[in-house]
Amino acid sequence: MLISAKIENFRSIKESLILDFKSMKKIDKKDLQDNFFELDKSRILKSLIFYGRNAAGKSNILLALQALNYLIENSDKFKHKEEIGPYEPYLFDTEMKKKPVRIEIEFYGLESKHKFKYSVCYNQYYILEESLYFYPQGVKTKLYERNTSKVTYGESFKGTKKAIEKDLLPNQLFLSKSANYKVEYLDEVYLNLTRHFYVTTVNNEIEDTEFIRIFSEFSIKEKKFKNNLVRLLKSADTNIIDFDIKENDENSFKFPKSVSKKRKQEIIENLKYDIKTKHLMFSNGKEIGTETLEIGEESLGTKKLLSIGGRIIDTLDDGGIIIIDELDKGLHPLLTRMLIKLFHSKKNNPKNAQLIFATHDGTLMDLDLFRRDQICFVEKEYEGNSTITKLSEYRGVRKGIPLEKWYLSGRFKGIPVINDVELEF
Repeated sequence: MLISAKIENFRSIKESLILDFKSMKKIDKKDLQDNFFELDKSRILKSLIFYGRNAAGKSNILLALQALNYLIENSDKFKHKEEIGPYEPYLFDTEMKKKPVRIEIEFYGLESKHKFKYSVCYNQYYILEESLYFYPQGVKTKLYERNTSKVTYGESFKGTKKAIEKDLLPNQLFLSKSANYKVEYLDEVYLNLTRHFYVTTVNNEIEDTEFIRIFSEFSIKEKKFKNNLVRLLKSADTNIIDFDIKENDENSFKFPKSVSKKRKQEIIENLKYDIKTKHLMFSNGKEIGTETLEIGEESLGTKKLLSIGGRIIDTLDDGGIIIIDELDKGLHPLLTRMLIKLFHSKKNNPKNAQLIFATHDGTLMDLDLFRRDQICFVEKEYEGNSTITKLSEYRGVRKGIPLEKWYLSGRFKGIPVINDVELEF
């Protein structure tokens, strides 16, 4: 359950940019009460929506969170002197190009409900600083701090130390390395920021097809997951009433001798599951049965809904965080709205899962759908630095005003300055 994130010197983000899930106290508590939950005397928002012109930095905010997720999950496998891939400092300032990236995240653990603060600072080859604190009974307590020379521990650190430090390379996160040893609290933080923290910043048919393949195996094992996905497809007016998944026998694949073993395995993996959707069949306006379609015959929008819907259902089920660039891409605005409402529903979101997404769809800028502190505008300043401002920081905003019209007129910034162009032929 994300409270806030602070990002410095990453891509278009130069100075400290704060992503804040805490509800603003000046907004009436009775306003869209299902859009937040209360924990530890705080009101935490269930979603944030980002607007902004192209290249303003919306995607870079999401990419910073993805970079953190990637480092935690993968840095324990980095080799000696291997570059830290997500080191992408701000390039439009000669001094910032030499400085490290810093990312800090505050969240509540799904299991313990403790508040945690995790911070990392890194350059191209070194983790310069790393720390983890938690707040039992509201008191800030150190679990560990790490710099380039040593790791120090708080009294609450319970678990192996020497074993982790022994194999810890300068480009590896201590948190990532500790996952092999199941250290109390650290294990919970690791799982929260990997397994229950999903970021997608790529929107294409290849990724959607890949995820549909992945959730096929999950659907076979988890009946509830499949049932919920079918319910979602039905409510979206896709005319799909069910879908079947068949696991193909590897021995049924026939290949020419010229195909390499590696290539064979890739093809088998990609075609491991045969997915068919079921549609109602009619005759003279009456239902007479069903007809099946291969998943490849479905529209791009339906495949998108299957892909993103599967991710969302999984997130709602475990109370995690899902971060999506252009949630609305390929979806009708009403379908996008339906997916958002899942997070704002106590019935459909009993574990307080959270959604962060970027969009250009102005119809979603609706005070009957979002509170003013959930709508964010990302703007790029003259020197190229990205900033973020919430709608709640603007005066005179109230229900009934044409928000989309105000936005497109430039009242909230976040729009491109477009001039007429004359082409040469």
